[in-house]
Amino acid sequence: MTAGGQTHHFQAHDLVLARTSQETFSFENSVGFSALEIHVPPLLIEQMDIEPLAGIHTRSLGGQDPVIKTARQLLGYLRKSSRSFFQTSKSEAFVGFGLAMTTLGYAFTQDKTGRAQLRQGNITGLETARQALLAHFDQAPKISELAAISGLSSTRFKELFRQQFGCAPYTLYQAHRMEHACHLLQRKNVTETAMELGYSNVSHFSASFQKHFGCTPSKWQRLAI
Repeated sequence: MTAGGQTHHFQAHDLVLARTSQETFSFENSVGFSALEIHVPPLLIEQMDIEPLAGIHTRSLGGQDPVIKTARQLLGYLRKSSRSFFQTSKSEAFVGFGLAMTTLGYAFTQDKTGRAQLRQGNITGLETARQALLAHFDQAPKISELAAISGLSSTRFKELFRQQFGCAPYTLYQAHRMEHACHLLQRKNVTETAMELGYSNVSHFSASFQKHFGCTPSKWQRLAI
C-alpha cells in the first residue's frame, strides 16, 4: 500500500490500523488476498477515550495468536449458520459483530512484546526466505536452506523469523498451505487437493485441515459451495 509518499508492506495475519483521509492511495495485492475491513466512526473513538491515530500502524499476529483463533471460530459460526453472509438473521448478525469487535479490539491493543528493531539487511534476507518458503506448498524447504538464503545461521534464522513474522517458519508455511487448500477445494475434490499439497495420505491432510479450521475438508466444501 502506498499512501502519503510512503510504501507499506503487509503480511498474512497483519492487523492494520489507519485513520482514513481524503488523500489518494494505491493498493496492490496477491491473487489469494482476503481481508476483513472495519470502519469506525470518529465519534465512537472519542467516546471511548482512545488516542487519535497518526499514520498507519501494523501489528503482526502469528497463526496461533488468540485473536486469529477467536476470529476464525466466529467466522466458522457464520459459515455454519448461513450460506450467505449477506442474508443472516438478527441473532447471527451478533456473531458477525463479535468477529468485527474482537479483531478491532486487538488492533487497538498495545503490542507489548517489546521486540527490538531488526537491521534492514536482516529484514530483506528474512523476506527473501519467506517468499522462498511460500513459493510451493507441496514440499517445504529445509530450515538450513532458508537460513542460507537469509544469510543467517539456522538458529539465528529461526529466532529472527519468529521476531519478524510472529511465528515459526513452518507454522507460517502450514497456515498459508491450509489457506491455499481452501482455494483448491473450490474446484477440486479432497483427494486431488491433498495430492497437490504434497500429502501422500488423504487422512493426514484432513486432520491438518480440521486442526486449522475446525472442520473437515469435505464439510468445508459443503458449506462453501
